[in-house]
Amino acid sequence: MMACMAIYWTFIFLYLIISIVEAQNICYKCDCTISEEYSDVRAVRKVQPVCNEGSFKWYNVYGGALRINFKPIFRGEFRLCFVLHAENARVQISQELPNESTYSVNYKRPAGLKKLVAADGRTNETCITSSGDHIHLFLEPERTVESTGFSFVDMKFIMEKNNEELVYNTKEECRPCTDIELIQAYCSHSDVVIVGSMDDVKHIQDQTDINIKISKVIRNRELLIEGPKRRNGPYITETMTRHRQCGVEHGPGLFLFTGKWRLGQLKMTCSPYFNDWSLVSKRAVLEGSMDCPVVS
Repeated sequence: MMACMAIYWTFIFLYLIISIVEAQNICYKCDCTISEEYSDVRAVRKVQPVCNEGSFKWYNVYGGALRINFKPIFRGEFRLCFVLHAENARVQISQELPNESTYSVNYKRPAGLKKLVAADGRTNETCITSSGDHIHLFLEPERTVESTGFSFVDMKFIMEKNNEELVYNTKEECRPCTDIELIQAYCSHSDVVIVGSMDDVKHIQDQTDINIKISKVIRNRELLIEGPKRRNGPYITETMTRHRQCGVEHGPGLFLFTGKWRLGQLKMTCSPYFNDWSLVSKRAVLEGSMDCPVVS
C-alpha cells in the first residue's frame, strides 16, 4: 500500500512539474510564437523579447493570459509603442503596476493592472513611457458572443530611447515637407518611394488609410508591395497611413509618395503632387543640391 501511494504521489509531482513548465512557456526571441493548442492548463505564459523591435503571435488564446516583459537592450527610460490585431477574440491589454505577484499553473492574476486598450480587430498605435528599465504588459482574452472560430493575436512592438523628439506633435507630422526634407526623403530617408494616385481614403478611429494605385516604384526596402493580393487590375496597390488629424482626403492627380515602415504599417512622410516634385528636383539638379540621381 505504501509503495502504491509513493508511486501515485511521484506521478502527481511529475505532472505538476511538467504543467508548470508548460504554463511558463518562456520565449526569449525577437519574434515569438505561442500556441495553446496542445495545452489544457489555464495559466499565464511569460514572454520576454530580446530585441528593441519585433512581434509575437499567439494562437488559440483562451488557454490563459500573456505577461510580456519589455526590457530594451539600451539603458534608461524608454517609450514602448505597439499595435495589436485580434481575430475571433477580444483582448484586454493592461500595464502591470509594481507588485509582488507571481504566476503559476494556478493562474494567479496580478492585482495592480492599469487598463490601456481593448483590442477587437486592429488597434491603432499605442505608446507608453517607462518609469524604469522595463514595462510589463498583461494580455487577457475576454470571450464574447461573437468570439467563434480559431482565435489569434498578432502584436508588433518597438522600444525607443525616451527623448523630446518622440513627443507626438500633430502640426509637425501633418505639415508639408520642405524642399530639403523632400529631397532627403526621396534619396535616403525613406523605406518606400513610389509614384501613384489615390484610389481610396478611409478614416479608422484616429488613423487614415490611403490606398494607392502605384504607377512606378522608385525605392522599396522590405519588399512588401508586390504580389497578386495587392493587384487591382493593371495596378499594384499599397496602403499608407497617416494620423487622422492631418485631414487627408481623396483627391485626383499623380503624386510622389514617400514612407517608412513602422510596426507593420507604411507611414506616409511626404506626398507632393508629382509635377511639384519635378520642379523641386530639376531646380536642385541645376543648383547642385540634389543628393541622388532622379529616376525618370
